[in-house]
Amino acid sequence: MKVSTFLLTLGAGMVAGGAAALMLPEQCAPRKAAQKAVNKAEEKMMDMMS
Repeated sequence: MKVSTFLLTLGAGMVAGGAAALMLPEQCAPRKAAQKAVNKAEEKMMDMMS
């Protein structure tokens, strides 16, 4: 497996996990932390693809 493929798979898993955490109520701390993690993961994915 190529490193880039592994990193894309890892990033996709992080995004999917973050999306599941976003089902929590909006004001709870775990959701806020998950949203920050999802935003960072999305930025890194976009950087990797460009």
